[in-house]
Amino acid sequence: MSAQPARDSSGERHMVAMYSVLSATNEALLYAKTPTELFQRVCDAAVDGHQFLTAAVTTPDADTAWLRVEAASGIAASQLRESRISVDETTAEGRGLVGEAYRGIKPAISNQFMQDPRTAPWHAQAGRAGVASGAAIPIVRGGKAYGVMLFYAREIDAFGDSIVALLERMARNIVFALDNFEREAERQHAEAALRRSEDKFRNILESLDDAYYEVDLKGHPIYLNSAYARMLGYDHHHVAERDYRSRQTPEMTQVVFKAFNEVFRTGQSKRSQLWEYIHRDGSTIQVEGSVLLVKDEDGKPVGFRGILRDVTERRRMDQALRESEARFRAMTNLSSDWYWETDPETRFTRLESRETGLRESRNPLIGRAIWESTMQAHLPGGWDDFRALLADRQSFRDIVMQRMAPNKSPYYISMSGEPMFDSSGAYIGYRGISREITEQKVAEEHIHHMARHDSLTGLPNRLLFSSLLNAALKTAARYKRTFAVMFIDLDRFKFINDTLGHEAGDTLLKEITARFKQAVRASDVLARLGGDEFVVLVQEVPDREHAAAVARKLLSAAIKPIELMGQECRVTASIGISLFPGDGQDEQALMKNADSAMYHAKEEGKNNFQFYSSEISSQTLERLTLESNLRRALERQEFSLAYQAKVDLKSGRITGVEALLRWHNAELGAVSPATFIPVAEETGLIVHIGRWVMKTACLQNVAWQKQGLPPINMAVNLSVRQFADEHLLADVTAILAETGMNPALLELEITEGMIVHNVDRAIKLLTAIKQLGVRLAIDDFGTGYSSLGQLKNFPIDTLKVDRSFIRDLATDSEDKAITSAIIAMGKTLSLTVVAEGVETAEQQTFLREQACDEMQGYYFSKPVAPDEFAALLGKEKAT
Repeated sequence: MSAQPARDSSGERHMVAMYSVLSATNEALLYAKTPTELFQRVCDAAVDGHQFLTAAVTTPDADTAWLRVEAASGIAASQLRESRISVDETTAEGRGLVGEAYRGIKPAISNQFMQDPRTAPWHAQAGRAGVASGAAIPIVRGGKAYGVMLFYAREIDAFGDSIVALLERMARNIVFALDNFEREAERQHAEAALRRSEDKFRNILESLDDAYYEVDLKGHPIYLNSAYARMLGYDHHHVAERDYRSRQTPEMTQVVFKAFNEVFRTGQSKRSQLWEYIHRDGSTIQVEGSVLLVKDEDGKPVGFRGILRDVTERRRMDQALRESEARFRAMTNLSSDWYWETDPETRFTRLESRETGLRESRNPLIGRAIWESTMQAHLPGGWDDFRALLADRQSFRDIVMQRMAPNKSPYYISMSGEPMFDSSGAYIGYRGISREITEQKVAEEHIHHMARHDSLTGLPNRLLFSSLLNAALKTAARYKRTFAVMFIDLDRFKFINDTLGHEAGDTLLKEITARFKQAVRASDVLARLGGDEFVVLVQEVPDREHAAAVARKLLSAAIKPIELMGQECRVTASIGISLFPGDGQDEQALMKNADSAMYHAKEEGKNNFQFYSSEISSQTLERLTLESNLRRALERQEFSLAYQAKVDLKSGRITGVEALLRWHNAELGAVSPATFIPVAEETGLIVHIGRWVMKTACLQNVAWQKQGLPPINMAVNLSVRQFADEHLLADVTAILAETGMNPALLELEITEGMIVHNVDRAIKLLTAIKQLGVRLAIDDFGTGYSSLGQLKNFPIDTLKVDRSFIRDLATDSEDKAITSAIIAMGKTLSLTVVAEGVETAEQQTFLREQACDEMQGYYFSKPVAPDEFAALLGKEKAT
């Protein structure tokens, strides 16, 4: 059924009513607060004016094609809310007036509702409500249907063109209202967002530990957060009433004003400004602040804002740190130590000492690890061990490092360090100190060298030789090699050392060392064990002849003449050889057997070499037994003295006696002086033994006198070592005092070799002894280096002609001539001349004819015990 035009008579009436509805709708627009309220007011206005039976506003469901009744009013309002209305054209419900208006975005009118096929789905409901006409007016927003207004009237042809136009105007007014609602909602949302933003901003400012301020151009506070008040010690209300000038000194106010003024003029913000504020308690606090210019919407400056931070404690700590650094630098300037730090990769980041300020360039170690230098760590594994130590984050102390650069002087440092960790416990590197210890290490090495080398010759000593020998033993055993150990002892060295002095002895040892070095290979080891004893380790000896060849070279080197103290001297050597592995497979056996062979060489006449053999071992054992017993002979009281008379050749009477040492041992029996005296000399025991001999002889002389025997001269022999002993004069003085012996009755016998080499010392010592009243005699004269002319320089009383010249006087004309000359020269010097070793009448007759003063020998008396000599002297007294 098509819409029919409205009648003219009713049209005017409807127009009047519609204007009334429109007016009520406009009023609803003013008072409605929400779209739902607006829709309901519009519906109510349309029905309250009695223009329409029912009015409704529908909107599509966002998830379906069905329409939802947002508001309804009138007699069919409840039925309408229950009706199914769609915008889907394929359904009967969607082909109605609402669906058509929604899809077409234009009014859909049915002025004969009950006959219109479009409204068929709702005829039953409409008939009961008395609906005769209907109109669907789309609510259009943005060119699209927002919803549909639905109106029902009881009259046919109720919706003419004028009425529809007014309804469309009503729809437009609703759209205007909806737009206002939306704008208001947006405004409220923006205001709410602004309030939330401002609240958030204020909360953030209030949560800051740093002070925040906003001031106007005159410095009056606009906003100050709580931290600002706390910083100055005020409550928030009180601090906000005062500007910054009231909390600063006048001088600081000028500084701050200058900063703000510069920001105002330039528009450039300032940061890290250092100012001072006055705390509420009167103290001064240090503040670090920023200044930012605030402008309005037109770009006009209206104030300032910024952040202030109390840096008093930090500044105090900075000052303390600077002072600490100053103290640290002062300490490093006073100390020779270096302070260093590294990064986690162990590269140096800091190296400081008193030299740091003197450097013109950066230390070359900065940025490098210590092992990238020329230093070497004194650790078993070198730098690998050191890096492992660092990787384990271990502390270390006094690790020695040495510069290993060619043509550079020795340089050592001692390094100590510990790992560093930050506040979270993360490793950040190492720090520590190092110091130069070159002088100490050089001294230690020198001491170490001295401990292992002979100080006089520079040769390895016994300790170092022992180490080298043991190393050679291991190598030889591993590779099945043979080597030789040679013990060398210089013959007559003690005689030269004691007679010419230690300086001459040292010179001789240095010269012999140089010669021996030339005689052996560079691979061989020459060492000095002490005194005149040397030892040679001859590497890789293929056979005995090779060892013998080396020994012969050493003997040849030793025997060459050498000038000492202006005199030409010669020494020889005795060499003992042991071979590995035949003569021993350890250090002790090889050294002992080489020593035994050396003593055998001496017994064989010296100046030769001997290989070790089992026979030599037994001889060495005998010597060791002899030496061992000799060392205990004094305490065991095994020594005794025998006395041999000296006889005046003219009268035949006893004028003196010589004390001769004898030794009887329970194990060895009677030991010949020719056997034990050399051993006593070599070991130094002769000094103690000689002191005992002198004291015992003096006591015996005094004892004889106490027996009523006539006082006679007592002769006592001095050994080379006794004469060289610095305590000799004191010993003689003490013995004379202890025994009560008349010094004039004591005669000390010395050999010519003791006095000719160190003439000055000999003259001083003999003169001092002479001043005690003691007589002095030259024993064994004619066998040494002196001449009769030299004797006038010494305070000598007696000259004893050596028995070697007396022995063959009867048959040897040369011995006669020499003896005659000695006697004649002795008489010329007013010396008492004594001939030793007289055993025949012929010898006695010759000596008497040559005007010799005294004789001594078996012809008159052998050496006898004290009682026998007393009887001999007493018998002579009786006659």
